[in-house]
Amino acid sequence: MTEGSAGVSATLRAGLSDVGGAVRDCWGALAFAAVLSLAAGSAPSGARFVIALIAGVVAQGALFRRAFSRAAGLKGLRWGRDEWRLLAAQLMILCLFALIGSILLVIVGGVALGVARTAAPDFDPSTADAWRAAFAQAGPAGLVVAIVPLASLFVLVWLGLRLSLSAPATVDQAGVRVLSAFPLTRGRTHILLIVGLAISIPVIVLSALLGLAPGQGAAVAAVMAVCTYFYAMPAWTGALAHFYRHRAEQ
Repeated sequence: MTEGSAGVSATLRAGLSDVGGAVRDCWGALAFAAVLSLAAGSAPSGARFVIALIAGVVAQGALFRRAFSRAAGLKGLRWGRDEWRLLAAQLMILCLFALIGSILLVIVGGVALGVARTAAPDFDPSTADAWRAAFAQAGPAGLVVAIVPLASLFVLVWLGLRLSLSAPATVDQAGVRVLSAFPLTRGRTHILLIVGLAISIPVIVLSALLGLAPGQGAAVAAVMAVCTYFYAMPAWTGALAHFYRHRAEQ
């Protein structure tokens, strides 16, 4: 395969061109996932996370099973071995993010505390005013406090992109694949980043426009759920399936 077959334009085109077909074949799973996501909004925080996770797995399972010609279910609606594997992969990724995020949080806090104590030897970390005053006196060193969190965010985004082929690999190979899918994105994270941003633009614009109409909480949530599960997720999973196929063949 040529590099262009898994380039930005080909990957984006593959994702967007298949949205209609994916929705037609998987609308049952996508509608169920959208309803679950709406229900999660009124659930307690702990239950909200579980419901949202299940909704994502149901939708992902349907879309990737379709992409790799696996058992279809009732218009995509099915909970089988693929969904259990996807759930396990998602939980492993979440644990990895929690670990890396905790380490980065300690680093960010340590840098901020070091800069504050250097700028103000009598610094009292228990008050917000003391932090503001210390950073105001830090001068150029204060830039470090802004750069380190941004660098940490970059690391998390990069990690997410490197692990983005875990789901298609898990369904295609009928086994939980997390770190084993990591090499498939080596040197190609910029492609996935651009494709992801391009797919997200309509969602971001719609969200901004709906935000201009206050007092429509339930309606806005419903519209965003439909946009997410009937456009963004089919487009993204289609792009990932295309990208995965070409990378796996190289």
